[in-house]
Amino acid sequence: MTNELIAHCGLYCGACSFRLAVLENDRNHLKYMPSYYAKLKDQPLEYCPGCRLENKCGECQIRDCSIINKHNHCAECSDFPCNKITEFNNDGRPHHGEVLSNLRLLTEMGENNWLEYMNKKWTCKCGTKISWYYKSCSCQVNE
Repeated sequence: MTNELIAHCGLYCGACSFRLAVLENDRNHLKYMPSYYAKLKDQPLEYCPGCRLENKCGECQIRDCSIINKHNHCAECSDFPCNKITEFNNDGRPHHGEVLSNLRLLTEMGENNWLEYMNKKWTCKCGTKISWYYKSCSCQVNE
């Protein structure tokens, strides 16, 4: 695991529905996404390496700020939590709603432990990857 799975905003890219649809060759990761992603659900799948390597999610003030200030992520900033990251966390998109807690946990645990924790959190007991909007595997493994 590398820190490329840690978005500047604190999202865990290893649970990105678009990324996993490609890696797992499974469009079910897109099926349960909110309606504002509807136009993207039927598009050809395109791999996203995460915002550290490429900015496929579009313009991002949080990413730009983190890079300009030479931070690995927002929690390293003396202004954390600033208005940008707080508004992002509270913008109503379910997967954005975890960035503040993710960043605090990242600070407490350190990158390697956080990545291990997130990998476990976003992996079914059967080993199948789950994502922000496809949170349960169909394997029928008892919880």
